[in-house]
Amino acid sequence: MNHNPPTVLAKMLLSLLMALPLAALPAVAQSEQDIVIIGETAEQRQRFQAYWQRLLNLSQAAERARPQPQVQPQYAAREAKLEEILRNLYVSDIGLDYIIQLNGSSQLSGILTNANDIPVTVIAVNYEILDRRGNLLQTGSAQPEPSTIAPGQSVTFSDTLWTIAPDAGYEVRLLDPPFQVSPDFE
Repeated sequence: MNHNPPTVLAKMLLSLLMALPLAALPAVAQSEQDIVIIGETAEQRQRFQAYWQRLLNLSQAAERARPQPQVQPQYAAREAKLEEILRNLYVSDIGLDYIIQLNGSSQLSGILTNANDIPVTVIAVNYEILDRRGNLLQTGSAQPEPSTIAPGQSVTFSDTLWTIAPDAGYEVRLLDPPFQVSPDFE
């Protein structure tokens, strides 16, 4: 069996890599500390290092050239109002309770308060449940009753979790965004 010496293989690999058009390369490259320098001579190492540096620079240039999303002026005021509405919704007493009739199941419940100066229709309260090690067990959404909440009013929300038994080590957290509200606010 005839094997090529490593130097010939390295040269073939280098010529193959250098022949690739840079535009066809991915926009995200490895960070510099993750790069392994290959090559047997100083010249080969320099060529590989220059090649990887060009890839890194391409990645940075692509990131700078990526257009930043802009909110259309007609929607900017609406977006600001929505953010204000969401900041003025508060959840308290969120937790898991046993369902006596359904062993291994639980009821998630909490209280939602509207501190806005307008009524808000909340379609869902979005949550996640983590075990004592921080592993995600379940995500979901609970519907408040009633869904339209007057200024200063507090309502309850709940959701039945068929496969999650309450555990003192479990943590219930709100997701981001924590609420889905109806788009019919002024």
